[in-house]
Amino acid sequence: MLEVPNINSKDAKLKKLIYDVDESLFYEDSYSNEEFEHLCVCSGGTTSSCAKNGFTTLDLRKNYNKIHLDRKTNLVTIGGGVIMGDLLNHLQKHNRSFPIGLSKLPGAGYILTGGVSPLSRAYGLAIDNIESIKGFLGNGTFISLKKNQINPEKQLILEAIKGAAPFFSIITEIELKTIQSNPIMVIEGFVNLNELSEIIKLSEEFPENISLQWIYAQKIYIYIFAELNNLEDKSTEENLMLLEKFPALEKQFYENFNKINFFPKELNLYELNANNHSEVISLLGEDLKNDIPIFIKCLSEIMENKPNNSCYIASQQLGGKTKKLNHGASFFVHRKSTWKPWIYASWKKNDLQEKEVALEWIYKSWSKLKRFYPNIHLAQLHNHLNSHEEEITLAFGNRMNELKTLKNIFDPQGILPPL
Repeated sequence: MLEVPNINSKDAKLKKLIYDVDESLFYEDSYSNEEFEHLCVCSGGTTSSCAKNGFTTLDLRKNYNKIHLDRKTNLVTIGGGVIMGDLLNHLQKHNRSFPIGLSKLPGAGYILTGGVSPLSRAYGLAIDNIESIKGFLGNGTFISLKKNQINPEKQLILEAIKGAAPFFSIITEIELKTIQSNPIMVIEGFVNLNELSEIIKLSEEFPENISLQWIYAQKIYIYIFAELNNLEDKSTEENLMLLEKFPALEKQFYENFNKINFFPKELNLYELNANNHSEVISLLGEDLKNDIPIFIKCLSEIMENKPNNSCYIASQQLGGKTKKLNHGASFFVHRKSTWKPWIYASWKKNDLQEKEVALEWIYKSWSKLKRFYPNIHLAQLHNHLNSHEEEITLAFGNRMNELKTLKNIFDPQGILPPL
């Protein structure tokens, strides 16, 4: 039985479960019958698309889970099925770290679709830290690509893997830069809408080592994350002092990033209910600046109309290095983005009417937020939803035609998820 964190996928009735990438996976006659649906790939299991009714799932977690840190170069090599929490645990033994996201549960899919972290402003997206990859194209061709050591044709493949890998490749190994593990201060607590507005305004002036995360469920909870890598850093001190005017916020010091649990269950912010299914859409947009008051009003209206207490909106802050690194060298094209909000909707599984209402709320909320966040971060694949085509177009922008070409050449049978 495939035990995965995403309940939609966990409840799926699989056609077949496989653990190895070998030649038979790519045999043409395996995919010739009309009933075949594309292969689902599970690296961590946090997406609703890693297993579906009547689909075959390739679960990388069993046989592609090795982690090796080279102590001379501080580069770490991980299998395609390595969970981000396990990566952090391994690195921590050597006082190293990596910019993972707010959850420790995702696998390598987190990295390959971009990888937004509280550390991204200082160290870039997860894809910006890829040094080399190994794996297979959808036509069965083995690939081994190392940054700065490949020809122009393969350079395009590597760029597309950084952001769009799931559509034409199965990645079994990734080599990553690691970073020095530093102490972290988190300032956290409940705030009201007016305070959120003020904090967003302050955050758009934060230095690269500070970032804002917030979640609006029944109430609004925020995390201001500061990496303390220089005790003499006056800019950090001055920015954190500005937050002392918010009485509900509390400071917590952590030895390293690995010790932090974001949005812990004890807060009762939303239901992580085993009887619920869910979907999430992630957006991208630039600084809000003078639009902050209009955005806050819009957010309030959206939350007044949410269909149940399990639905919420949250946001992470990008910027800093994510705006400066690797221009044109990946398929994460929206480098000017400062904010990655996401809309989460949940419903009782098997309640088709409630599902329809919840998805309608996602789409209406997305429509209202588009003026502030016009683009998409494709952290989850939604080819089973009506929004799939629009999401892909908004995610890949001016590189969409290149992606279609790569898909046609390297996944001609459509083994992997469709565009």
